[in-house]
Amino acid sequence: MILFFEYALATNFNNESILKEGTLMYIKLLKEFLEIDDVITILHKRFFERYKKNKNLKIVEGNENIEKILEDILNENNIDYALIIAPEEENILYNLTKILEKYKIKNLGSSSKAIKIAGDKYLMYKKLKDIVNIPKTWLGRYIIKKRDGCGGEFKFIDESYIIQEYVEGESLSVSSIVGKNKIYFLSLNRQFINCGYKGGEININHPKKGEIFKEVEKCLKNIEGLFGYVGVDVVVNDDIHIVDINPRITTSVYKLYTIPTLAKLLIKNINNEELYFTVSGGTFKL
Repeated sequence: MILFFEYALATNFNNESILKEGTLMYIKLLKEFLEIDDVITILHKRFFERYKKNKNLKIVEGNENIEKILEDILNENNIDYALIIAPEEENILYNLTKILEKYKIKNLGSSSKAIKIAGDKYLMYKKLKDIVNIPKTWLGRYIIKKRDGCGGEFKFIDESYIIQEYVEGESLSVSSIVGKNKIYFLSLNRQFINCGYKGGEININHPKKGEIFKEVEKCLKNIEGLFGYVGVDVVVNDDIHIVDINPRITTSVYKLYTIPTLAKLLIKNINNEELYFTVSGGTFKL
């Protein structure tokens, strides 16, 4: 049996944009996992009707007490593999992964140790700043004032935020599978950015594709515990700048087509099998 759930759909996350991205990732991988084995998932009752007709799918009702629900599932079911899609924010993915790690289950994703670093933009910066090009990043208590402002107006920034250098260039991402002894690059993707992520063109060609993969490989090798699917955001101009490492499934998988399926590749990967695959892609907008 495979445990698979997406946090926004499990908790009815109060952000329609996040729910939309979560749905795109969920429907793709749920279909692929159901082709392999029985699946147990967590869904908020709002989404039951949409998925309850799937054969071999056991649905557990979700709510905000997701950690308790996960513990109960792990104690009451014989689960072989698990994959959790969740945000790094507020240690959500970290805490859920820590729970998984208490059980003898094959986690198809990254370890909690890797999530702690990759999911914290300042810790990631400190880890990689001497290894790759990464925008200068500051953490602390700051105020932001308009240069010619008056009336004492300012915005206060505390340690829950970072201040990061702006780098102009092409917004791209890399989809990869990190194995125990090898890194497999699936695709280079173009990101549509407009005050946030708005979609992408998956599996593009680029004159610097090989160089980009080499820079990303340095990052993936230097954060211990990254495993399974990992997405890396980059900005490319004359140089290649590493912006973010996502130690989890990213929305790019929605239009990432692999043979065998991504789900099959993830299971082969956790079983330390060599991966052989072909890749194609599409375009989508949110």
